[in-house]
Amino acid sequence: MMDEIIYKLGCFRETNNIKNQPDVNTVETLREIDRNIMSWSDTVHYQDNPIIVDHCHGEIITDLQGNNYIDTQMWHSSCNFGYRNMEIEKGLRHQLDQLPQVSGDFLHAEKLLLAKEVENAIFERTGLHGRISFNVGGTLVVEDALKIVRHHTGKSKVAAFMGAYHGRSLTVSGLSSSHRYRQPFGEFPYRAEQFAFPDPADCYYELPEDQSQSDYYARMITKRFENDFYGLATDEDQELGAFFLELCQGRGYTIPPLDFYQKFVPQLQQRGMLMVDDEIQIGMFRTGKLFAFEHFNIKPDIITLSKSFSNGLSPVSLVWARSDLVSPDKFGPGHAHSNFANHSLGTAAALATWKYMLSQNYETTIPQKGNYYLSRLQELKKKYWFIGSVDGLGLLLNMVFQHPDGRPLKGLGKVAVTLAQDNDYFYQGRPYRLILNAGGLSCEGLKLAPYLDISYAEIDRTVALLDQVLMKLATYLQTRGGDA
Repeated sequence: MMDEIIYKLGCFRETNNIKNQPDVNTVETLREIDRNIMSWSDTVHYQDNPIIVDHCHGEIITDLQGNNYIDTQMWHSSCNFGYRNMEIEKGLRHQLDQLPQVSGDFLHAEKLLLAKEVENAIFERTGLHGRISFNVGGTLVVEDALKIVRHHTGKSKVAAFMGAYHGRSLTVSGLSSSHRYRQPFGEFPYRAEQFAFPDPADCYYELPEDQSQSDYYARMITKRFENDFYGLATDEDQELGAFFLELCQGRGYTIPPLDFYQKFVPQLQQRGMLMVDDEIQIGMFRTGKLFAFEHFNIKPDIITLSKSFSNGLSPVSLVWARSDLVSPDKFGPGHAHSNFANHSLGTAAALATWKYMLSQNYETTIPQKGNYYLSRLQELKKKYWFIGSVDGLGLLLNMVFQHPDGRPLKGLGKVAVTLAQDNDYFYQGRPYRLILNAGGLSCEGLKLAPYLDISYAEIDRTVALLDQVLMKLATYLQTRGGDA
């Protein structure tokens, strides 16, 4: 049976012709394997009817039934530069013929050249020199950053924001704010100290009338360090070694005021706390700048990159740290290592991605396209009563669903995701489906991260299809008396 399925899929992929797609029995056999053999612990099974993908290109993925899906979240911003980007794949193919595998105990040219490219870019933007190490995925370089923090400061506790996501390994789950990531796994003695994040859709504090979220939340951070009875610090020291910053939150693509971090980051750095900038989801020009920290006028001490660092191909991740934190005499061989951390296919893919990315005019085109996309979303906001707000920075965009009185429509984002994935919508006579991503602390909205080479015509197509999804969502709300 396995050989028969592989043969049928091979024929389908060779022709890419819907008339030759696998028969219903083949698809059902694959779904039976999923139901009975696969662990359901990954995020695939957030949906009752997961897509079985066959091929992809640009912003579109196609399933085994021949349905075309426009991906508005690009694998959680792992493929900023589009599926099947030929220029990037060219570098990977060359490496596959030249040096497809190599022990991490050796050096190879792509690893060194890539490190130099990134170090140059960070130095140009901060004036700080640093050193670089690689790993395989985002969570692992966050782990590496934790090692650097503990080694340098001698402290086990760190800070993070409510709503932040930094990964789901056993250690890094202690940084990610959601309790459900930790709930099944017992106690977490080094769980991060959590501070509130300014989010128009979710106000943690009862605010004084004369203060903005940004001002008040920043003040609540600095206040915790004013005396030892607030539990974190004395005049001479503090319990926290670092603050892990997800500058625009991946949970809802929530964008704080651009002056927010200036109100507390320099003060905490003066106290000796390290600032770890998690750029894994929001870096690589997603916000219109190579690094998101460029919008906020701060200088991180440690930076992590992953996801689109290799455009989702042969994953490789990176941690940059100030030179004095990881000089060879302090942070020597073996302090941070994974067997495949420096794998040659990953570094080649990342180097090709880096070259492609810097050859584009993204600092100009992404803000322009982002403003246009946001203007089209604002048109939808005027049309549907349940859209409370839309916001964006570059091509990092969000849409929040609310009651007229401002209360979040909890869970409505999840409903929209299912409606978009499981139904056909039409644009210029052709059927499409949409891959959406629920956002917000209560899944009360949508977060959008289209590929960075998206055209204005493709933006119009996506918005037209999203309009149809929202129309169906309006009907859903009407049947439920206006509640999710």
